[in-house]
Amino acid sequence: MFKRVLHIALWSLTILLIFISLGFSIKQTRQLKCTDVKVDISDSVDQKFIQNNDIRLWVRRNHQEIFGQTLTLVNLRKIEDGLRKLHAVEDVAVFTNVYEDGLKSCGALVVKIKQREPLFRVVGSGHAFYMDKLGKVIEWSPRFTPRVIIVGGIVSPEFARKKLLPLIVYMNNDKFLSAQIDQIYVNAVGELSMVPRVGEQIILFGDAEDFQIKFRNLKALYTDGFKDGGWSIYKSINLEFHNQIVCTKK
Repeated sequence: MFKRVLHIALWSLTILLIFISLGFSIKQTRQLKCTDVKVDISDSVDQKFIQNNDIRLWVRRNHQEIFGQTLTLVNLRKIEDGLRKLHAVEDVAVFTNVYEDGLKSCGALVVKIKQREPLFRVVGSGHAFYMDKLGKVIEWSPRFTPRVIIVGGIVSPEFARKKLLPLIVYMNNDKFLSAQIDQIYVNAVGELSMVPRVGEQIILFGDAEDFQIKFRNLKALYTDGFKDGGWSIYKSINLEFHNQIVCTKK
């Protein structure tokens, strides 16, 4: 009986010491000050609109007050809201954490970012930007050129969002079309011309209305009408007319 009581007492003392130690550790952690920024950017291989150092510099420029501040006083929501306004950021999570620097524990702000993925690139007419699948504009960056379809001519962000976005999403979801169309040009009245990857002919698409029907006709022409070749003799393929395709020879 005495041994059983002693055993229970020892276990109770051990648990008590664990809770005391844990409480001390939590209190000590809460008193740690923020001394660094840790950044984690999830992206694809070609996605490099922003880099880790860009975010570190942004935090230091806009929230210098957090350095030397205890972790519990850092305004995470304010920092997160600011980062969400950056053009290349699709989603962000901000929190604090503790890391070991040698034998010393240090506090850090942790920023996890998901970048936007460009769907197409607009060049010319005073505009240079990318647009993602959600219709969000991503500012042009000199750092790299992602492999996306290029749209030239007179294109405003509004036109790109309302007219081009659904058309290009449809095109990219079709293996044949995405492999066939290389560039799109938009004239002053919103009519589209397309440059194929194979052949020298120009595809006169007209406006963006009924693009599903026009693409269906184009696929039928290439897979049935040109199945034995012969597209090289044409300088243009006109899809503007309903239920017919007009091909003009060179």
